Amino acid sequence: MRPTPRAVELLPDISAGLATIRASIDRHQTFDPATTRRNFRVGLTDYHAMIIIPRLLREFSRQAPGATLNIIPANGLDIPSSVHLRQIDCALTGAVIKDDPSLLKIELGQDRLFCAVWSGSQIASSAMSLETYLSASHLQVSADGVSSGLADAALKELGLQRNVVATISNYLALPWVLRGTELVAHCGDGILQILDRASEVTLLSPPLPIPNVSAWLLLHPQMATDPGTIWLKEVLSNIYSESQIKKREIVSEREQRK
Repeated sequence: MRPTPRAVELLPDISAGLATIRASIDRHQTFDPATTRRNFRVGLTDYHAMIIIPRLLREFSRQAPGATLNIIPANGLDIPSSVHLRQIDCALTGAVIKDDPSLLKIELGQDRLFCAVWSGSQIASSAMSLETYLSASHLQVSADGVSSGLADAALKELGLQRNVVATISNYLALPWVLRGTELVAHCGDGILQILDRASEVTLLSPPLPIPNVSAWLLLHPQMATDPGTIWLKEVLSNIYSESQIKKREIVSEREQRK
């Protein structure tokens, strides 16, 4: 028997449909990461992606070699709807997410905000004073190019305002944008895990109290009992916990060198 031209034409669509049905059926069977061929979609901000992705890929290779993984950019405004519509299995974000009964929100940990500056700048030569902070030009990392940060809220409570002269959409470009400038940007201390001398970035303590940034894992409540989602949640939680331990070790080493 040979397929007709019409059958060959329909093959891609039918194959995709059968794959979706197979994944839906497998989702409700006993889940074994070692044998699953399931596709997982994880939403990550670029800040968490820098820290999470290398370890996540290693864990998938070790625990679920037959599974596939899609990393989806998770911008603040799009995250809840993406999870709610099940366009992604879960999301890891530092954005402020309002309580929503249609979302399951789990706090994995917190990051402390630092001031990031070019290591060769005049600002990097001494501790950051409030006068220096307010007189400096600031770079805001904002996915939409508009949103203010936790620093702006803290300053507003004191009746103060910083001078934001530019915004960029992600943290990955931060070292190259800061290089050769006197700009000040804010980033969480999780970035310490990927910074080296070649990055030419120095982190300074801000001269005013700024709330920590929480890391939230977002899930659809109906998927909370799905074995595959439970496994994925545990993998992400463990990776984040390990990164927090490494971060604390780096911070401790920095403190000892002072």
